[in-house]
Order: sequence, then structure tokens, then C-alpha cells
Amino acid sequence: MISPQIIEELKYRNDIEDVISGYVTLKRAGSNLVGLCPFHSERSPSFTVFTGTRSFYCFGCGAGGDVISFVMRAENLDYMDALRYLAKRAGIELPDDGTGQTGGVNRERILAMNREAAKFFFSELGKSPAAQEYIAKRGLSSALVRHFGIGYAPDDWQALAKHLSSVGFTKEEMSAGFLCSVSKRNGNSYDIFRNRIMFPVIDVRGDIIAFGGRTIGKNPEEPKYINSSDTPVFNKRRNLFALNFAKNSCAEQIILCEGYMDVVSLHGAGFTNAVASCGTALTADQARLMRKYSKSAIISYDADEAGQRAADKAFALLGEAGLEARLLKVEDAKDPDEYIRKFGKDGFSRLLSRSRSRFDFKFSSILAANDLNTPDGRIKAAGQAAEVIAGIWSEVERDVYTRQVCGKLGLSYDGMKNDVARLIAKRNKKEKAERNSAVIREAEGFGDRVNPDRIKNVGAAGAEDTIIGILAMYPELIPQTAEKTGLAPDDFVTDFNRRVYEKMLSLGKGFDIGLLGEDFSADEVSRVIKYTVSRQGLTDNGMNVVAQCVEKLKKSREKEGLSLEDLIAKKRQRDKQ
Repeated sequence: MISPQIIEELKYRNDIEDVISGYVTLKRAGSNLVGLCPFHSERSPSFTVFTGTRSFYCFGCGAGGDVISFVMRAENLDYMDALRYLAKRAGIELPDDGTGQTGGVNRERILAMNREAAKFFFSELGKSPAAQEYIAKRGLSSALVRHFGIGYAPDDWQALAKHLSSVGFTKEEMSAGFLCSVSKRNGNSYDIFRNRIMFPVIDVRGDIIAFGGRTIGKNPEEPKYINSSDTPVFNKRRNLFALNFAKNSCAEQIILCEGYMDVVSLHGAGFTNAVASCGTALTADQARLMRKYSKSAIISYDADEAGQRAADKAFALLGEAGLEARLLKVEDAKDPDEYIRKFGKDGFSRLLSRSRSRFDFKFSSILAANDLNTPDGRIKAAGQAAEVIAGIWSEVERDVYTRQVCGKLGLSYDGMKNDVARLIAKRNKKEKAERNSAVIREAEGFGDRVNPDRIKNVGAAGAEDTIIGILAMYPELIPQTAEKTGLAPDDFVTDFNRRVYEKMLSLGKGFDIGLLGEDFSADEVSRVIKYTVSRQGLTDNGMNVVAQCVEKLKKSREKEGLSLEDLIAKKRQRDKQ
């Protein structure tokens, strides 16, 4: 366990405002700072940094914590790696306590194993005529192959497993790192990637965290690509292939591709701002990651129907993340890789200059799908276009696109504008109702994944929340609470709050939010911050409030121990008084 003194030093050396400002544009709002949340998509800022308590909380998604919790979320790190990250940032030597475990597997060992696997794949590439033939066919130079660390997984069931075992890695580590599986029949490890061109996925810190493998076999039953599943060092929803290179040249614009080869070809042609999702459709986390490094995005997906559907989804996610997005329509080629090989760098540059906005992309599809020579066709097209325009946040953009539609379809501007306004009002009403319903459900404890016991006794859980919130704000009250009120962990009705209180008792006055990360998830830490935020606006957060809540809690526990007959008798006695 890292000592409270070291945690306090790390937090002192890594000012929360300085750290978060590297991810979020913060503006002063009284004594606090506000900005757009980096953990969910929003248009109005609900993310708040409380400089006085050195904490943050998002009133939109509920993410909260201290600078350690923030780094865990922002960089997709576990607790110990977040501490190491902050220690390195501040130039502090963090003592090695021997914990680097994630789910029983050492994270550093997994990263070392990935490096060894990448070296193995790279060395095997030169030994396979079939792999070299594929590389030459795709027009990849030896410099580009070295730059990306492209390799080859031999067509052998145990080539990698034997190699990794020979240098000291265990079956458990190989399995946890998604490099090998264990046979149920004989218990031996076997390679997951076989007869495949291998693309290492490298994060922005330079660590090899995953692999993508493209088959070069002839078996039609085989999947074309196999990608690493989630591991202790990799989450496919939160990483982008080649961002380690693209981050240095994508400040103004980033190119989003579907596949590894598209990215490699674009980088080879000089478009070093290209990235790809790692075997998944674009996710909200990846969109926000792109927003961290760039102002705008060009979606460069395959020209087929599936690629265009994926592009439409990507448009929405990128827009929600705050990125200006445009679509690249690849013509006379099935994907960017083929286009580069056919028309070269200059041809692709011209293609980039013809990229289209989301509205242009959607509107062209609407026009193609309807018969504009008939009144019904124009009415249907106008209705579909109005739906698209109503989803645009900017009023200026809505006005420009409304005029464009009216000009194309020969419609009245005022009529079209009114239709759009009605759709916006309808959507706002629906969203308001959904928000109100969510607030009611949250208050009643429905669907609470952090504290599922809350619904059993909402009143008692509320008293617990108040106790935890006040003690988190004023740790000096923790020993007093135990001594003066006799509050014990068993008095709590919810398991989550009980665990937090037990942690508080073990640390006493030395309690700090930053120490929770070792035993609690990021969402659980956020909940504790929510408790403190709900108390910050109140004037009375002293021992008397804690005592009142403890009394309420104990009475609730007493009721749980009474039979129905006892409760009836107590009520009758009160009625007589």
C-alpha cells in the first residue's frame, strides 16, 4: 500500500487544474472551473473542477474524483499505473511496493511480453516467402514495415507459445495478454495468431498494447482479421491504431480509417495524421480521444454500403465529441489503400479537398432515394431533410441547410423552417421527460450499479450518503464519529457505503480520496465525490449532522430486526401517547 504521505505529495506536485487543463479547456466560474466533460459527449459544460477541494465532478455523467481518478479515466490506467504516471510527471521516485497486478496478472509483464512477441513476429517476417510476397504485393517498403513494426505470425500452432515460454513467460500471462489460449484437451498453450501479417497497436506512451492480424491464407472460413480482445493493458474501445504517430501531426485535422492497411498506406504517402479504430466500429471514447488531439476529422471509410453506414454513425459520435467532421467519398477504388496505390499522393490530396459535410452526405442520400419529379417524393425528401437539420446544434448551420433544401426542392423557406422548429421542440420535450424520469429513478435507487442495495431502504441509504460525504470532506471527524456515536460498519444497510466507511476507519484522520483507488473502481470513487459535492453547498456539515444521520441509521437497522407483530405493537403504543 502506498502511504498517505506519498499520495499527498503526488497531489501537491500535480495540481489538478494544471493536469486537467491538458485535456479540457477550463473557464473560471466563481471559485471553481468548468468545461466540457472529457468522459461523455455534451454541448453545454457540466464538468466542474473544485480547486478548493482539489476534486472534479461532472453533473452530466457522474464522473468524479481527484487528480489520480482523473488520470485513471483519461489515460485508461489502473490505480498503480496512474500513480506512476503522476510520479513521472512530477519527477518523483515512487517506491516499488510490488503491486502492478491487474486481475492477478502483472501489467508490466504483459507489456514486456507484447514487446517480445512483436520482436518475434518481426523476425519471422523475413523467414516467410508467402508473407514477403504479400508485403510486396501491397506495396509496403521495408522502411514502412520497420516504422510500424509489421511482422508475421507463422502458420504453426505453437511457434509463439514456445518462444515466449523459452524466455520465461507463463501460460497464464500468454492467455491474459490474448496471445495464446490453453487447450482444454491437453492443457497446452497454442497460438491465437497463425499465418497472419501482424500489426502492433502502440499507445501514445510507446507501449505495445495489442495486435491485429490479417490472414494471408486461402481458407474462406477463416476471419480476415483477428484483433486482440480486452486485456489488462488494452481496451479496444479506448485506443486508436497509429495515434502514437498521428498525435504529432493531427492538431488541425485527423483522418479516420477503417483498417490497418489504409492507415499504413496513408502514412507511407505522407498523410501521417491517419488513424483507425482497433477492430471495432468507432466508439464514443475513441471520438473523445481524437478530440483531445485534433480540431476536425475526415472520415475515410470503405466505399461499400457497410462502410457508408459506419460513416454515418461516426459522424454522429464525432459531432457529439465536439469535432467538426467531414466525409471522404472514395471513388474508383474500394478503400483508401487501393486509392493511394492507383492514384498516388496527389490524387488523394485532391480527394481530401472534395470531402463533404454530414448534411451533404445525408442529403445526397435522401435525394437519391426519392423521386423528386412527384409531389409525394419532394414532400418525403423534405421531411427526411428536416429530421437531419433538426439534429444540428448550430442555428446558423440549420438556416444555411434549410435554404439549401428549399432551393433544391422548390419549397417555401418559412414552411421548411417551421417544420424543423416543430421537430426540435418535439425532441426537446422528449429529452426533458427522459431526464425527469432518470432523476426520479436515480432518487429511488433503480438501476444503481454502484450501490444496488440503495433501493432496499432509500431513507437509510440517504443518511449513509450524508455521513460518508461529510467524513470525506472532514477526515478529522472520522475517529470522533466512531467514538462519540458508536457507528460501526455493521450499522450500514448498503454494502458499498459500508466498505467506504471501513476504509475510512482504517485510515482515520489520514483518509484521502486518492487512497480509495487502490480498492475501489473509478465509478465508486465518483460516487463518494458526488456525496461531497451534494454537501458543499450546505452550511452545516458538522458533527451534529453526522450524529443525527447515525441515529436515523441505527433506528432503521432496529426496524429491520423487528417482526411485523413488534412493529404493530410499537405503532399502537405511539398512537396511545
